[in-house]
Amino acid sequence: MYTIAKGERHYIGETYGKIVFNNIVNYEIKPQVAIGNISHYRKIMPVIFKYTIPQLYEMSLFNDKVLSPFNYNNRKFYKYIIDSISSQNTKILFEPRVNSTQLIKGFCHVNNSTGRIEYTSFTGEYDMIRFMTNIDMRTNNSYNLILPQYSNTKIYFKFLGNDIEASFDIFYDPQTNIFHSDSIKNTSNYILMNKVRPIPLTNTEDSIYNEYFNKKSNNDTIDYDKKQTQASKIKEVAWDIIGDHILNSMKAETDNAYLRLSPIFNPLYLSYGHSRGLSYKMRINGHYNFSYNKQISFNPYFGYNFKIKKIYLTAPLRYTFNRKKNRWIEFVFATGNRITDSRVLDIIKNENRDTIDFSTLKLDYFNDNILKLSTNTNINKHISVLFGCIYHYRNAVNKNNMADLNKPTSYRSFAPNISIQLNLNSKGPIITANYERCISKFLMSNMEYEKWEFDLSFKKKWQNLKRYTVRTGCGFYTNRSTSFFVDFSNFHENYLPNEDNDWTGQFQLLNSQWYNASKYYIRTNMSYESPLLFLTWLPWCGKYIENESIYISALQIEHTRPYFEVGYGITNRYFSLGIFGSLLNGGFYEIGYKFTFELFRNW
Repeated sequence: MYTIAKGERHYIGETYGKIVFNNIVNYEIKPQVAIGNISHYRKIMPVIFKYTIPQLYEMSLFNDKVLSPFNYNNRKFYKYIIDSISSQNTKILFEPRVNSTQLIKGFCHVNNSTGRIEYTSFTGEYDMIRFMTNIDMRTNNSYNLILPQYSNTKIYFKFLGNDIEASFDIFYDPQTNIFHSDSIKNTSNYILMNKVRPIPLTNTEDSIYNEYFNKKSNNDTIDYDKKQTQASKIKEVAWDIIGDHILNSMKAETDNAYLRLSPIFNPLYLSYGHSRGLSYKMRINGHYNFSYNKQISFNPYFGYNFKIKKIYLTAPLRYTFNRKKNRWIEFVFATGNRITDSRVLDIIKNENRDTIDFSTLKLDYFNDNILKLSTNTNINKHISVLFGCIYHYRNAVNKNNMADLNKPTSYRSFAPNISIQLNLNSKGPIITANYERCISKFLMSNMEYEKWEFDLSFKKKWQNLKRYTVRTGCGFYTNRSTSFFVDFSNFHENYLPNEDNDWTGQFQLLNSQWYNASKYYIRTNMSYESPLLFLTWLPWCGKYIENESIYISALQIEHTRPYFEVGYGITNRYFSLGIFGSLLNGGFYEIGYKFTFELFRNW
């Protein structure tokens, strides 16, 4: 929205291009001619374009958002009324059974002979955007039965004083094919657009263009004072950079290269949890394609946790040399993790109770710096193997205290590892087995251990945008002949919010010290998500709640009885909120919550 926060009050843009289908629902629009009074390097609220091409016959109209009334599996969420019948078609009215942001209201004309939708009009509201869509599916081309002939979508958006209206007219397969090759790409040429435009401009649209061209012509001919012009340009550019890039992502893209930096301030990366406190994260995504099969990528992210006042950094550099076989080599540098040594195990042995106040224990903390090198390859379509090694350098937070006790102030470990991943079916579970062994005295390594981990994860999408996720696994240490650090790969604390905001596979209330206080673990995490579960069926709530979730987790580690967590979460256009409760020793133990921003997440 920063793009249109200043300047003109009326904008227009036109694009002529080709639609390339990868499959029936996956397509790409390649612009050939694009004009308008918007700067060529800017995009105005690109999220609204997804509302212009709904997928009528799919489960959802807009890529896992808004249940389609034309899909058979969604019929229980809608009421259908036959309004009128003619010799050629039937008019059917549809409206939601509950007031939900995932449902729409409107009517359609259905061909009596084929059952195909010939025309439809509907309204709805999702993610703060209210839309009204009219689609004409009547066409004489037998090869084009999925795309409409014409569609019009009106968008309305109001937020904190911003009042935006937009109208989109899209013509499919117009009889103006003047381009017979892909040589013309994203050309800004008003004369060419006049040749391919299927209908004339309205008086309002024509006046917007005239005002834009007149202002542009005046700016080119008026002789400004050079100093004033230079100063004003510098000021404008400076404020443009500051205002735009603080709130928006910075992105640069060519045919082979891509670079994206997350906004300096992005509330979506701000998260608060009962056990982890407040944290914030930023990310950089970049890659360069040498060819279709070869790519180098660099995707570092860093963040800060306000509870433990610690900066985190992870910087993976990957070179993919065979994309078809998923063959790559990766180097990772990471820092910021804080961990206790194995002495915590000896201390806990003397504590004869399930609940331990770790703040009263005199534990030694170490900062962990990591270097990791790994390579991966697919043996076949079901099995992949990863070989690698990891080097830890852990130095004591309080070195003076360790020196006074005549204890080492730093530990080093070098450990080769192997991971085997099995996926028997593309829709089935993924099974992973990991083995890691530290080699003592190699590269100054002063530790020795052996670690095994096994993991099974499964995600399943049901009808009506429902989804359930299961993750279960175990891990244990063997060959512990020296001091070591309990540091599992699949069972550890993560103080930074996930980019996809997925809470599955995490314990929300578990004290972070328990991750490093047991030589083994057995865990299971399950979640179930649905856009229409409990609260959404209530008249007032359904309008604002987009998704509901149920979480169930179980854990068995040393020195405690089985630990359980149950939770319920909701997601709306502004935030996600989850309430969790934990059970220990057969009774209630603790309650907490987690909060993340959702505002503009899908924008």
